[in-house]
Amino acid sequence: MTAKTPPSQPPKSAGWGPVSRHVAANVLRFRTDRGLSTTRLSAALKELGHSIPATGITRIEKGERRVDTDDLVALALALNVSPVALLLPAAEDSEMPIELTEKVALPARKAWAWTDGDEPHATTERDKYGQVLRFRLDSRPEWDRDPIRKMYNNVLRETSDRNAMAGQSGEFAMENGQLVLRADDGRVVQRFSPTDEA
Repeated sequence: MTAKTPPSQPPKSAGWGPVSRHVAANVLRFRTDRGLSTTRLSAALKELGHSIPATGITRIEKGERRVDTDDLVALALALNVSPVALLLPAAEDSEMPIELTEKVALPARKAWAWTDGDEPHATTERDKYGQVLRFRLDSRPEWDRDPIRKMYNNVLRETSDRNAMAGQSGEFAMENGQLVLRADDGRVVQRFSPTDEA
């Protein structure tokens, strides 16, 4: 006799990656947290102009039906969460590894920061802060880019001046949403908030 897979962890179906499994588990979790039957969720989806029958929702939750991007957006609207909340598991620990592909896993805090458009999943040591700003710039719509663009351009123009302020090379780091310039000895030379103008 084989043990049943818990409903919060759909089986690893052929062709299903980790994010598909996260979505299936999250649809079930949010639906039950809200006290919705599959029939009521199906009706809510229909009102939004995207039909998934109750049996389809059950199949999603069991890992028997994949969710495409249109399904994902409609389910997020119907469950009143962001699409990201369906893509990633609700980790209890910020350091818990979250699988994004079969070969890539990130600590929960980093996975959420990446999907929220706050920081890239990986950076190199060279111009780390510039990479973060470039990622943020590319992750925002045109109408919401000005503050980030100003910061990015400012960093590009004044890197050598800021390094000189640090007393040699210095190092940029993101701390609590701010750019912090630290000297080689670790002292804070300057803090730059996201609203600093170029």
